[in-house]
Amino acid sequence: MQTSNTCVFPYCNRPARGCDLDHTHPHDRGGPTSSDNLAPLCRKHHRLKGNRGWRYRRRSPGTYLWATPAGGIYLRDGTGTIDLTSPDTPVPASVRVRVNAEQPPGKPPPPDDQPPPF
Repeated sequence: MQTSNTCVFPYCNRPARGCDLDHTHPHDRGGPTSSDNLAPLCRKHHRLKGNRGWRYRRRSPGTYLWATPAGGIYLRDGTGTIDLTSPDTPVPASVRVRVNAEQPPGKPPPPDDQPPPF
């Protein structure tokens, strides 16, 4: 029984019909291949989760709690994504550098409406 219509990665809305089915509790650690242990992840996010340190757990049918390698926490359900990360969670410099590095050359970064955290 499918409980999610889209990829369950935070902020992703790719249709579930084109997604991989991922074991929320890893199969190699005893997670069963059953509807209550499978969630749709698009191929991009399935690889990201498997290789980049993102983790998640199913909280209830269609609801998932995600943890990022940088300490972010996201709740994903059928209505969308809620960022539960504490504003006091520091963002490591390595993550800030990667985000800034993704800015296309010759284009200024978008304005930051928030004051610096110091």
